[in-house]
Amino acid sequence: MVDLLDYNTSPLVLILKIIVPLIFFVVLGFYVFTRRYYSEKMRIFIDSLILFAAFAIITGGLRIFADGTEFGFTKEYSLRWLQSIGYVAASGCFILAGYRLLHLFEVEKP
Repeated sequence: MVDLLDYNTSPLVLILKIIVPLIFFVVLGFYVFTRRYYSEKMRIFIDSLILFAAFAIITGGLRIFADGTEFGFTKEYSLRWLQSIGYVAASGCFILAGYRLLHLFEVEKP
């Protein structure tokens, strides 16, 4: 069990690095497919979730390559910087989606 939880030797690490972007890819497809069935207000909310899922796929894909030192990146300027930027962008889109959901059914005051 200890070998299974060791980050450097566990086969679960690579499996999870592949599964997580695939899950977000399925979610992205679900959002794009169901988007057409909703009104314009709901589409604006779904568009924010589409951006969130897209950034999560990109960031998850970059996570598979770890530092990227095998193909030109250095330890100081590694792919982890791009992963962090992707996570910040995904988080921003998720916050935007929450804000849009909060104001989705707002009624104008007379």
